[in-house]
Amino acid sequence: MSKGVLLLSGGLDSSLSGLLLKRMGVDLVALHLESPFGCDSMAETMAREIGVPLVVRPKGETFLEMLAHPRYGYGSAMNPCVDCRIHMFRLGRAFMDEVGASFLVTGEVLGQRPMSQKKRAIVSIDADSGMEGLVLRPLSARLLPETLPEKDGTVDRKKLFGWAGRSRKPQLELARRLGLSVVPSPAGGCLLTDSHFNDRIEDFVKIDWSSGEGGGGRREAMAGILRYGRHFRFEEGEWVVVGRSLEDNQNLERHIRGAGVAFRPQGFDGPLVCLLSDPPVPVSRMEALAAGALHAFGGGKVPDGPLPVTLLTSEGERSHTLPRLSPDLHHLRDKTVWMARWRK
Repeated sequence: MSKGVLLLSGGLDSSLSGLLLKRMGVDLVALHLESPFGCDSMAETMAREIGVPLVVRPKGETFLEMLAHPRYGYGSAMNPCVDCRIHMFRLGRAFMDEVGASFLVTGEVLGQRPMSQKKRAIVSIDADSGMEGLVLRPLSARLLPETLPEKDGTVDRKKLFGWAGRSRKPQLELARRLGLSVVPSPAGGCLLTDSHFNDRIEDFVKIDWSSGEGGGGRREAMAGILRYGRHFRFEEGEWVVVGRSLEDNQNLERHIRGAGVAFRPQGFDGPLVCLLSDPPVPVSRMEALAAGALHAFGGGKVPDGPLPVTLLTSEGERSHTLPRLSPDLHHLRDKTVWMARWRK
């Protein structure tokens, strides 16, 4: 009997697929591929729930390169679903070789997603990723050609399903019958399908990361920042991120050192202000934007004089003082000036 790799998103469908095969006695190891944008996941919880070992790997720099130039294009938002599945299957194939597995398992349901889960797209994805006959989709298997684990007797095809469409009732009923004590939300959680995230992704993919030192690593760090804070773009290309809350500030601090610089208020209340820029912003302009953002979003708690801050860079932290804004830049204290440049 051969071993399988379960692509475990942490959602209901992939969890059910893994549990179904586990109940058949199939040897599985779960692989969770982390988005560079830090999408929320219940992968660890669901791996424990269905009783399979879990390995977590990043989708990586090649995923971000693909995001800028998807061969099969985007969906209704900035979601390159077909290219993303191909990329994930290629990573899954490499992991199969690593752990001595012979097939891949997914929670895909035929017709559930408009781009990547139509029959023609499934055939194309399997072919382009070099995984023809090696991807088992237990929830729709009886509507698809037989795969290796069905042919070699690892899995009994008669015990698999032939589901199609977007209804979630069969999954919820199966979860009840199989006794799942944790039932994750069946809704998808990919930020790339969120139209409200479009502006930030569009800005992100337009940057030429081939120029500048450490472009690749900086791109990954910047990707981790996109879901946090308010983002603003200015005329010269400056990208400013202002924390909304203490949690936002903490998350931004985890990523900023690899992507740019940040200014943390010292001795007064105010948000963390991050500067991401390509090309780099002159120091004077950077200081003016930081001071303006602190006044605009500081809730009236920011003093008028020079502002003591902690400067966070790739080299560490140090004390710094932001000079008072000159009269010609006083407009940067106005919140409406910033909101006109807000990238949702």
